[in-house]
Amino acid sequence: MAIFVGKHSAKVDDKGRLVLPAAFKKAVGEMKLEFVIVEKNRLNNCLDIHTEETWTENVKSFKKKLNPLNPLHDKLLQVYFQNFTRIAVAVNGRINIPSDFMEFAKLEKEVRFVGMFTSIRLNAVGDTKESEMSNEEYLSLLGSIGNVGGDED
Repeated sequence: MAIFVGKHSAKVDDKGRLVLPAAFKKAVGEMKLEFVIVEKNRLNNCLDIHTEETWTENVKSFKKKLNPLNPLHDKLLQVYFQNFTRIAVAVNGRINIPSDFMEFAKLEKEVRFVGMFTSIRLNAVGDTKESEMSNEEYLSLLGSIGNVGGDED
């Protein structure tokens, strides 16, 4: 399983292609990935890039929660899958994301890749969503989730 961490900037070429940052290319290359799954992240209006392995596990987990005989669940599943596309990864780490996905995330000339453990988030440069949390808010939220930095008894 590839692990992605860190923040990296990149440029979109004239044909709408991106090259994965070197750190991510190395992780992808070690897995010998030919394809990745790109998701329209509706919560954050950005794109998430998943390995097929991670995406498959996520889908299996999601589908287990659904009742196949429930018409609303069936409709939800149909809409859910419309948020994804499978794209090839070139040997040099270049990916060509479809234009409707690029438009959804407002990705133009400069983008930011953010490692999110088993996926990669792709934001437009200048998108303030990633920097809306101050250091104090971050530490407070970490503290509210659990005993961060301390020993649990």
